[in-house]
Amino acid sequence: IARVLPDLPGGALTDGVITLRPLAPTDTDFLYTLLNLPDVVATMVPPVAPDRVEAELRCARAESRWLIGERADLVICDAATGAPAGDIGLYYQEQATQQAMIGYSLMPAYRRRGFTTRAAVLVARWAFAETSIARLIAGTNPDNVGSQRVLERAGFTREGYQRSRLPGVTTRIDDILFAILPSDLAPPTTP
Repeated sequence: IARVLPDLPGGALTDGVITLRPLAPTDTDFLYTLLNLPDVVATMVPPVAPDRVEAELRCARAESRWLIGERADLVICDAATGAPAGDIGLYYQEQATQQAMIGYSLMPAYRRRGFTTRAAVLVARWAFAETSIARLIAGTNPDNVGSQRVLERAGFTREGYQRSRLPGVTTRIDDILFAILPSDLAPPTTP
């Protein structure tokens, strides 16, 4: 049976600046630290930090969730050093309509270097070339201007404003919807 989300070619994706590799059980400490940063927690749905056990389970289950076609969890690494810089996930929540969603987080030391934009482009290229995904979406909190800029630089288009879409801690949160189609991707450039 053909897999809905196949393995990455050669086990990773890279553009020479960043490398994306599958999340593994050995990433628990890194993921726990990343997902407990206050500004990362503020962008989660709902905005509640995972405990250590949740981070451990996410890492332990990442391979099986990929195999069943539910989601592809990836670590964004600095290609020069191999150090983990962040995470990006592709969630194939709408297979019937061929729509998937991406979400990402980045450690403060690696921000403002284009890593997240590069990761979004690599994931989009892989998804459109290797899967049946025909449309990728992403959402941002209206106050998360940095994430909106990431998506725009990656080729996503703002499509809508959804009021009270997401659960917050004490109130619901608005969401700005972005999407990208295969025709929106810029051609790859040679490093």
